[in-house]
Amino acid sequence: MNIYEILSSRTHLENDDYYYYLNLKKGFEGERRFDEYTEKFNEYCLILNDLQLEIKRASFQVDALLICADRILLYEIKNYEGVHLWGSEKFTKRNGIAMENPAMQLQKTRVRLELLLLELGCQMEVEAFVVYINPEFTLLGAPNEDGFILPSQISGYFRNLRMTIPPTAEQRKLAESLTKLHNPDYPSKMPVYRYDQLSKGIPCTACGSLFETFKSRYQQCANCGKRINVKTAIKTSISDFRILFPQEKVTSVRMMDWCGVGRRDRIFRILKEDCLSRGSGNNRYYL
Repeated sequence: MNIYEILSSRTHLENDDYYYYLNLKKGFEGERRFDEYTEKFNEYCLILNDLQLEIKRASFQVDALLICADRILLYEIKNYEGVHLWGSEKFTKRNGIAMENPAMQLQKTRVRLELLLLELGCQMEVEAFVVYINPEFTLLGAPNEDGFILPSQISGYFRNLRMTIPPTAEQRKLAESLTKLHNPDYPSKMPVYRYDQLSKGIPCTACGSLFETFKSRYQQCANCGKRINVKTAIKTSISDFRILFPQEKVTSVRMMDWCGVGRRDRIFRILKEDCLSRGSGNNRYYL
């Protein structure tokens, strides 16, 4: 998602890319909200988030996994909002838009996870839930089942979730094995972009808007009014370049162009302070 977030402030995203980015962002916000409920269990379970796994060439994604002393809890997190009508295979919104019932995806994920656990020598019970994390989500006609947790049920569910025994060494080993199997490079939809197509400047640390010029230690964002530290914004801009162009060398000349119009010696000092230099003269670059 970082790439989309950086690009959204530096270029115009095509409609498909833009809506894909919004969905990623919404999903990320939902997972962060979910983390607020699970963080209090750190002492009694092992919490794994955003795992991309594979079993027999079938890939699957795990939003959140809690490895407890007596069972494994699998959560599919949905940040839907608005009114939806329940269907065993699909949900329908009031405007007629339909989407797959997340329980169908959860079932596939659960089966694949259980098969993978067996390969790892683990036979612990897996309990699986779809968590509708957005408080503005309403689901009409939902059956009385245990496979999903609605917004009004979340606080009560976690309040009643009892954990008193810390995870064992065997369970920690399982968590390490799953983490090692995680594939961070799993193919995902990436937009096409080139350096010369992107706007140059340093980003506001609050809203992401770009300052095309910089001069003093602090500047006020014309978009949101936030007073930003220019040095911090320059560091963020350099970090953004590394994310977008990981194969390109970071040089003082390129960073002076990338960060917009300002005092060049400030960028050089930051590179010198925060990075290791390699080469000399015109061939110098920074790690």
